[in-house]
Amino acid sequence: MGILNATTASANEFAEKHGHALVEGEQVLVVFKTIRDWIAFTDWRVIYVDVQGLTGSKKQYLTVPYRAINAYAIESAGTFDLDAEIKIFLSGHNPIQFKIGRDSDVGGLQRLFADKLNR
Repeated sequence: MGILNATTASANEFAEKHGHALVEGEQVLVVFKTIRDWIAFTDWRVIYVDVQGLTGSKKQYLTVPYRAINAYAIESAGTFDLDAEIKIFLSGHNPIQFKIGRDSDVGGLQRLFADKLNR
């Protein structure tokens, strides 16, 4: 599973399109979007939305509570790299991998993971 070349998106846009997947009081902190797929980091979990099919009407939602994340890796973009890369490791599953634009807040994601995984 992976998302390629994701860019930062707004929490409001995610809530408009996928708000039914959120529970009352859940706050979307960070969102990334490709042409069709989404990955959102909320105050409780990570939500990966895999939009499928030609019309995009079929969607798979993967919810990963922070407590299920064993490890993560964040690789920042270098001089010649166009993207930073994030890997989220889960017990018994392939890692969730995605690339984000070089202008994304990699430090903010690092702090978010550090905060959520140390609770």
